[in-house]
Amino acid sequence: MNNSGYIAKIRAMKKDARYSMNRSIDAAIKEMLIAFDEPSQRRMKKAIRDAGNAVLKHQNENTDAGARHKFREFIPAYLLNLNGYSLQYDFEIEAKTPDWIDMKFRLMMESLTFERGRTSPFRSRVYSGVAEKCSKYSAIADHHYLSIVIAVYLDFLSGVDFEDCYEGRDSFRPLFIQYERLAGILFFTEQHSSFQIGGQPYEFRCLTAGDRLVDQPNWPIHTFDIGKESKR
Repeated sequence: MNNSGYIAKIRAMKKDARYSMNRSIDAAIKEMLIAFDEPSQRRMKKAIRDAGNAVLKHQNENTDAGARHKFREFIPAYLLNLNGYSLQYDFEIEAKTPDWIDMKFRLMMESLTFERGRTSPFRSRVYSGVAEKCSKYSAIADHHYLSIVIAVYLDFLSGVDFEDCYEGRDSFRPLFIQYERLAGILFFTEQHSSFQIGGQPYEFRCLTAGDRLVDQPNWPIHTFDIGKESKR
């Protein structure tokens, strides 16, 4: 899509109803939507509106966290689709709906949030979350020869950064041993970067094992092997 077409779609979407009361988030959602096919856009719009309605109805931290998570699960998929992927949102496969799936590049992506205000340690929370996602989807990944990536948003108020992820990489090694389809644990957060959505910069890092991302030729994210550092 050329730049003028991209800008025209953004302007057209801005005429739609708002997806968030936060202007920056609303602008970011509209910016991201056009990177996805029409069925995904419809499901994404419904998901973000449902989350917003839940916030207005219940007005508690759980619904606030749920709405934040819905917005953030779009971010890594948007980055990948800008780099040639065709990730689809909530695509049903074998009666389940993973967050994202790309049948061309044989990639499935699920999302987690390392949220503020919890008491359990970072590594154990991420470990259990990744294990839960892999357990749920490994059989489907095997059937369809899909690589699994778990995207983990690091809440900037949690105090956890990329250095913590890298230093803790050995603790995630058993996950790659147990789940052969696990190709990467992708961490992302708000941080100074040339990549921006709605004016907000985001940075990304990924942990992998050996050559598990070798079949992803358009992979745009700085990636570390759990055994040795390797920039792809």
